[in-house]
Order: sequence, then structure tokens, then C-alpha cells
Amino acid sequence: MAPSHAPYSVNKSPKEYDEYKFTLPALYRELAKEELREDDCVREKALTEMRHWIAENPYIFKCRTDAKFLLRFLRFRQFSVPMACEALERYLTVRELYPSWFKNLDCTESTMKEIFHSGTFTLLGWDAAGRMVGFSRFSRFDGEKHSPAQDARFMALVMETMLECEEFQVGGCHVLIDFEGSTVANFEKWSTTDLKIMMDAYSHTYPVRYADIHSAGLPKYGSSVIDTFLSFANPKMREKISCFSTAAEMEKYFEAPLKPALYGGTVDLELANRALWKRMEDQREVVLGLDQMEIDLDYYSSRWNFEGTTPDEIAAGAMFKRLTMN
Repeated sequence: MAPSHAPYSVNKSPKEYDEYKFTLPALYRELAKEELREDDCVREKALTEMRHWIAENPYIFKCRTDAKFLLRFLRFRQFSVPMACEALERYLTVRELYPSWFKNLDCTESTMKEIFHSGTFTLLGWDAAGRMVGFSRFSRFDGEKHSPAQDARFMALVMETMLECEEFQVGGCHVLIDFEGSTVANFEKWSTTDLKIMMDAYSHTYPVRYADIHSAGLPKYGSSVIDTFLSFANPKMREKISCFSTAAEMEKYFEAPLKPALYGGTVDLELANRALWKRMEDQREVVLGLDQMEIDLDYYSSRWNFEGTTPDEIAAGAMFKRLTMN
């Protein structure tokens, strides 16, 4: 259950807004300026405009308006306010359309704990460029016990947790995926609809800035599934993806201080996992509090042209929303 009191207000028209101060290290101030066109003046103006737009939007009923939340979208769209507002609308709508995938993300839930402790995804740290480096071992996702929606919920939990981190908002992430050891069951459980929903989250819905994405060791029996998955990605994301035959070929893309011990480096994945788990625990109420935001789903589902979403799926999402409200 979501907490009764969200850590952040979802009143879309508060009497006063929080005053933002940029407190990140100099590296991120430079990154923000060079890559996002962000400075103190641009940020303040954009936050004011976006907050006004939310307050005046009759189809958004409840929404966080604190700077940290809105900067997710402003930074994602390089401070184009109209594009950031559109990104926020899409994010809120997809969460409502697929609540079983993207809402009530609780790290203390037994299934989330199981997936986490299987070692499916590890935050290795931050590279010299200021990017978060994430490492996934695909074979650690259970091909038979957990459904695609459960695996997706875990990754959504990771993304929501990390998006509360401003270094992640500004610097983005570098992702490495090791497919070695994966079984047929890891791939065959994913339907085309599942793949569409998940890729929509990765490349269209969550305001995540990707640097390079490296993968290795994809078995032949998984190729068609991954090809279908990538077919739903936006072109910019596809350009960032490199595939290697073996994990050994991918090793050079780990910075030395962030190279896992299983590849001859020094990073203990168990220790790294503990740090990510603590971050999830610390942000638990914040992530659950996101569920208190509300929109007019009938309006958005009827007007939005979702890539990868069929009319039947939209109708099902709207029906689920109405049933849960009754």
C-alpha cells in the first residue's frame, strides 16, 4: 500500500513552491550547461513556466511540482518547456494505463526482493564523465518463476529510485548487459505486447538520459526476441546500442575502478548491490508517493497516440482505473 502521507505534496497549485539551489559538484554544473543548456536563469524560468502550465491544466488533478521532480523532465528535454510538459503527460498517462507494471513499486515486496537478490541489476558507481554505470546479468532474471510484468516492475523501481538522484538526471547512464548463461525460458516468456510496454517505458516514458548501451553474449535463440524489443525503441536509443559476441569483448567498456571482479576487476557485486538496496530503502516512500498523482485518464487515453499501445490496451487500462476507483 502507498503511504498515507507522500513525502512530496501532490497539490498542483501550492501557495508557494520550494526554492531550488544547485548543490551538485562542479562536474555536473558543467555537464548541465554543455549538454542540457541549463544554468540558474534558464532553470528558474523553466520551472516557473512548467508549474504554471500544470496549475492551469484541467486534466491533471494532482501532481508533484517540487523542483527535483519537474527537473526530471526539463533536463530530459534540454529545458524545452513544451517538450518537458509533453514528457510529463506521457509519463503520468502510461503509469495509469499500466498500473500493474508501473505503480505500487515497493522494494519491500517479496517478489521485488527476490529479483533484486538474484543479482539481476547492479549499480557499479559513477564514471569519470559523471554517468551512472549500471550492469545487468540477464540470466539472473528467472525465466519461469517471475512474469514479464514482475521483471518490468523491478526495473521500473530502479528507474524511479535513480530519477530522484540529480546526478542521474544530469549525467544520465551507461548500461552494460551480459546475456551469457541465459536460457530459452528467459526469452520465450515475453510476448510482443510485453516487449512493447517495456520498451515504451525505457525509451519513451521514463525521462532517462542514456549514454552508451553495451551488450554481449546474446544466444541465437534470444535474437528474435531482442530484435523485436529494439524495434520499439526510438531511433536515438538504437544508435547508442552496441552488441558483442562475448562478454570478454565488452570488458574494455568497464572503467577500471568500476570493473566487476568476475571480469578481473575489483568491484564486489555483493557490496555494490547493498549500496543500491540502501538507496531503494531510502527512497521507498518517495517512490510510493508518486502513486498519489492523478490525471483524467479518459481524456489522455483518448487523445494520446501511444507508440506500441493498441486501442484495446488503452481501453483495458482505462477500465482498470475506473474499477479501482469504484
